[in-house]
Amino acid sequence: MRNVKGKVKFVGVIIIGIILVAAILYQSTKPLNAELLEIQPQSIASTFVEEGKIVPADKSPVYSLISGEIVKLNVEEGKQVSKNDLLAVVDSTELEFQLKQMEAELTSLKGEEADRYRKPLESSIKSQELLVEKAKLDLAAIEEDFKRIENLYQEGAVSAKEYEDAQNMLETAKLNLRQQEEALALLYESSEPTSGSEQFYAGRVEALRSQMELIKYRIEKCRITAPAEGIVANLAVTKGDVVNPGLKLLDIFTGDEYLVEVFILAESAASVTEGMKVKLIQDRKGEDVSFEGVVEKIAPAAVDMISALGLEESRVKVTIKPEFPENFRVFAGIELDVEFTTDKREDVLAVPKNALFPYEKGKALWKVEGGKAKIQPVETGFENDSHVVITKGLAPGDLIILNPQLDGLKEGKKINNIK
Repeated sequence: MRNVKGKVKFVGVIIIGIILVAAILYQSTKPLNAELLEIQPQSIASTFVEEGKIVPADKSPVYSLISGEIVKLNVEEGKQVSKNDLLAVVDSTELEFQLKQMEAELTSLKGEEADRYRKPLESSIKSQELLVEKAKLDLAAIEEDFKRIENLYQEGAVSAKEYEDAQNMLETAKLNLRQQEEALALLYESSEPTSGSEQFYAGRVEALRSQMELIKYRIEKCRITAPAEGIVANLAVTKGDVVNPGLKLLDIFTGDEYLVEVFILAESAASVTEGMKVKLIQDRKGEDVSFEGVVEKIAPAAVDMISALGLEESRVKVTIKPEFPENFRVFAGIELDVEFTTDKREDVLAVPKNALFPYEKGKALWKVEGGKAKIQPVETGFENDSHVVITKGLAPGDLIILNPQLDGLKEGKKINNIK
């Protein structure tokens, strides 16, 4: 009985061993499922994407030409305005006090002329010295303002009329200083009334009136009006803000033509040229709308900007003329992606980068020949972020395995293609 049980046990072990061997043989000969790619000539390009914004082709920036607090602001973002509409008012209280002071000095001067002192009083000389000092301070302030306005004029930010007004103000201030100095010299030289007395008083009166005209001009510029009809945008101030000459308050968008502005990294600017075509992509609730555009202008210098990560970057502004599709509603300020293609190769054999792996002293990929896997050494060339051109080692129609890390993959292994 024991012999029979021993024989049965022995036979059972043999059967299990046969099953295991058969299973191992089956696994070793079982085809491996792999995702394959048939190599065909294609185009491959090097691209980068930046965020752009739709802006009007025509816009009129509005600047403050006076220092002071904004006491009235009659506009808000997106508001339609007409030419010469009052946009904002800068506090003119101090200027109005100065004007009253000048008017009082003019009245006093006329009284002094009526009395015709035989000798210039010490108080008159002191008063005239103060006028000379004030004229110098006024001239220094106006020269500073003129420099700012001149820079804005060269950049096209202010009109020729405003630039000419600023020049006139500067010349008036220079004339006023000369007249005040001449008046002081006359006081020093005068010991008794002469035939030049009338000229002396006339000069002082003219100087005071020139100063008064200058102050009136500044008071007028405290009322900031719209230079053109359009829509208010990029409003940068609120009521109560203190502004300085040259500070841009807002833009007025005019006209119906729009452009796209995008700031690209300075190192990418060298590969972008005027006339280059770009792809514009707008995300509309998950559905992309794409259309072409042409690079119209590249800024001559980079500007420092802060990235979303808080890093300082040098970027160059690129202006693009978009080719909007029909029925595309355009709104200033809409953001969209701008795709630049900096290099493109046609009719080349390219594979995904992750299909390659290091092999000997170069690179290789898994190729399928006769239904079996084979290591195929290759040489590579141009590449972008996702693909690389194969210059040697592949031919059109070849099948390659996309995942070189597939479990069980080895040379001679049978391969099934999965879609």
